[in-house]
Amino acid sequence: MRHEALVSAVAALARSASGDLGPEQLLARLVDVTAEHLAGDGVGVMVNDGGLLRFVHGSRAAVERAERLQELMQEGPCHDSLLFEVEVVVDDLRDPVQTAWPEFVERALEAGFRSVVAVPLVSRGRVWGALDLYRREAGTWRTEELQWVRLLAHLAVSYVVMAADRDEARRARAELEHRSTHDALTGLPNRVLLFDRLEHALCAARRHRRAVAVLFVDLDRFKAVNDTFGHAAGDRVLATLATRMGAALRAQDTLARLAGDEFVVVCEDLPREEDGGAGEQVRAVVTRLRRALSRPVRLGELDLVVSASVGVAVTGDHVSADDLLADADSAMYRVKQQRGGDVALDLRATGPATGGPGAPRPARSARQLERQLAQALPHEQLRVHFQPITAPDGTVHAVEALLRWQHPRYGLLPAAEFVDLAVGSGLVVGIGRWVVERTCAQMARWRDELGTRAPGTAYVNLTARELADPGLTSSLAAAVRAHGLQPQHLGLELLESSFIDPDVLPSLHEQQHRGHPLSVDDFGTGWSSLSRLVELPVRMAKIDKSLVAGIGHDPRRRALVEAVVTVADSLDLRVIAEGVETPEQARGAAEAGCHYLQGFHCGRPQPGEELTARWRG
Repeated sequence: MRHEALVSAVAALARSASGDLGPEQLLARLVDVTAEHLAGDGVGVMVNDGGLLRFVHGSRAAVERAERLQELMQEGPCHDSLLFEVEVVVDDLRDPVQTAWPEFVERALEAGFRSVVAVPLVSRGRVWGALDLYRREAGTWRTEELQWVRLLAHLAVSYVVMAADRDEARRARAELEHRSTHDALTGLPNRVLLFDRLEHALCAARRHRRAVAVLFVDLDRFKAVNDTFGHAAGDRVLATLATRMGAALRAQDTLARLAGDEFVVVCEDLPREEDGGAGEQVRAVVTRLRRALSRPVRLGELDLVVSASVGVAVTGDHVSADDLLADADSAMYRVKQQRGGDVALDLRATGPATGGPGAPRPARSARQLERQLAQALPHEQLRVHFQPITAPDGTVHAVEALLRWQHPRYGLLPAAEFVDLAVGSGLVVGIGRWVVERTCAQMARWRDELGTRAPGTAYVNLTARELADPGLTSSLAAAVRAHGLQPQHLGLELLESSFIDPDVLPSLHEQQHRGHPLSVDDFGTGWSSLSRLVELPVRMAKIDKSLVAGIGHDPRRRALVEAVVTVADSLDLRVIAEGVETPEQARGAAEAGCHYLQGFHCGRPQPGEELTARWRG
């Protein structure tokens, strides 16, 4: 073997790594390069798949048979190399002193091999796999050759790690992009993607002289489902109906979840009025939706039937996406007032949306809401309500600050209906600072008026965008200082899904170092793995309401909550059971080990002064 061969091998591997190969493709390339440029009669590579050997690639059939036997038996030189993270050199397979794998030795000798070397592929404290080299002659491995093989293996595993990091970054980016355009519960397009597709559909319709129809679907009296069966059951109903509605549509149609129990269907490439109109095709879509929604949804022992009202608007000339959606929403509202409780059709050709005495409520257009949201803070329309977090005995431990918008037309809106707009428009940082200031002011009043009965901490919800704000630390410190509080009086809460943002973790460590208690929402149901949670300096973890629902009578759900609590205890986290709505759920959560409870059973979100009166009494 000449030095030039090593240079050629390194160059060939580098060329492969500069492309877009995945980790296992690079390992396969390592085998081919080693077999081509370095001395040997066969090369194979195995990967560490959760502690087990898995064969990836061999340079010839005889090598593949020997490698697959190691994979099957989970023993052999490759296995020992992985297990002990050492290089295994067998100069002579016939020497029993050097071998401890009789079946592998027998198969290798039958294939004509007399010597084997297994080199572990180690990087970042992890064994990624092992490179195996075979020879037909015994005792022929020179020190220089083994050094070259080690060098090539080290270089290859470095490329493999980089490829793995690149693939993970791509997956994380794709997940982030998907989350920004899709509804977390149903997986349907959200309002952002809906408007994008609707705009494209309208452009295509104008070019090809076709029509677009928008169907606004609103489930009737759905609040009663949440109030009666709980939000977890309501979520199951929404997800089930979303799946059924999607199956009832054409492949080119778009079904989106706009907010809460509101869905929108975009039907494109329909005939224009002068070509016979879209009415017949739209009625066919509504008929299919009627069938999809009329089937009962099973909730435990009950069959629940949910009805809906549908308003339809069809494009006229030069109509905008906002106008079309507004007309469909207005049509739906008229249907609901007149014939609510059924899937009904109100088909009307539309131009620009018009108002007047006969229009009971304007549509909640995303763009209109975004413009109105920009004025909500200066016009003093925003509110902060507080929901108690209690010990199982009812003692108030903390509160969560919840943002509300007192909209002049739509009433009191929860943050879920507009926070995405605030993030997308850049308003969330300013709104978040206002929430922090109001929360600190309320905490100071409680401490003055209630003394020891005041909650110890108020948690404010922060988005990843706020945590990445360079001014976050100074704004938190200023608010705490201005109201005579300590950092431990102001906690910060975020969703597990926020961890995907690379700027979040350093910010969390900084806030924890400054004394702010940290809480993670949706523990055990979000994006991050439990191992990822070890890196986070959080003190509190909320078990999502979907796990708490049914805990009082469902042994499997109870076991799952107990398992999550066990993991949290091992990480020194205090656990809050979220969405506790009944005494039965409260008992079940406490018996499962949850340290604190939150939900309507413990107290509804209320303005600070109402909670003050309640706690004084």
